[in-house]
Amino acid sequence: MPMILSKLRGEFAMSTEKRELKSPPSVEGADIAQEMIRFWIADNTDHVSLRVGEAADPATEPTMWGFILGDIAKHVTDAFKDHHPDGPEKEEIIKEIVTGFLNRIQFGPKSPGDVQKMGD
Repeated sequence: MPMILSKLRGEFAMSTEKRELKSPPSVEGADIAQEMIRFWIADNTDHVSLRVGEAADPATEPTMWGFILGDIAKHVTDAFKDHHPDGPEKEEIIKEIVTGFLNRIQFGPKSPGDVQKMGD
């Protein structure tokens, strides 16, 4: 049975309390570590901080961001499967993430919410 995640954000229920994530423990001892993206949904609107301009070669930065988004999708897939072990298989989860991503890119609003660009 396919999992249906491809909905408008307004159709998703979220916690009503403000909850900030902690940094992963693995970055604490790292010699070099940079937070690249922080994404909030507040009052049903995106609020994003991005560290842009960090690639040594600006021509490669869009590809770097593609890798980051791909890595995020894989981490979400793994976490979702861990949280719902009897739920859909990882292949179906990632397929729905990609479907939602492409729908948002093609049909979503143009840069919704606030964006703060860091690293300029």
